[in-house]
Amino acid sequence: QIPNGVYRGSSGVWNSFEPPLDEVLAHKADVLHHVATFPAKWFPQLGEKGDGIVSQSLSRLFIESIVLVDDERANFRSESETQAKVLRYCKVARYDEAYRDCGTLNQMGGLGAHSDQDYETLKTFVE
Repeated sequence: QIPNGVYRGSSGVWNSFEPPLDEVLAHKADVLHHVATFPAKWFPQLGEKGDGIVSQSLSRLFIESIVLVDDERANFRSESETQAKVLRYCKVARYDEAYRDCGTLNQMGGLGAHSDQDYETLKTFVE
């Protein structure tokens, strides 16, 4: 069976685990709220010995510190009972353009589609 999650342990060995997908609705906003509330369920390496800066940061995760980068506005707010919202997000633009010998393609885009500067711009926004 193919695992749904893997992480690299402190020994450098890759370990598989099953993220708690059955505990949360399948919407990005709901999942991110669950990750912020229960980080140890999503990052099993937090249970290992070690107090590295990454482990410390992940164990004190807040929804306000998570940024969702997506091209669908509907992914920033759940329509579930909880009305979970992603508070920090970046909506990536899409565009139509002629692509190689395929003619005009709709809904193209994404970070870095035209320039690597997109990554620097996103980094500045997040900081």
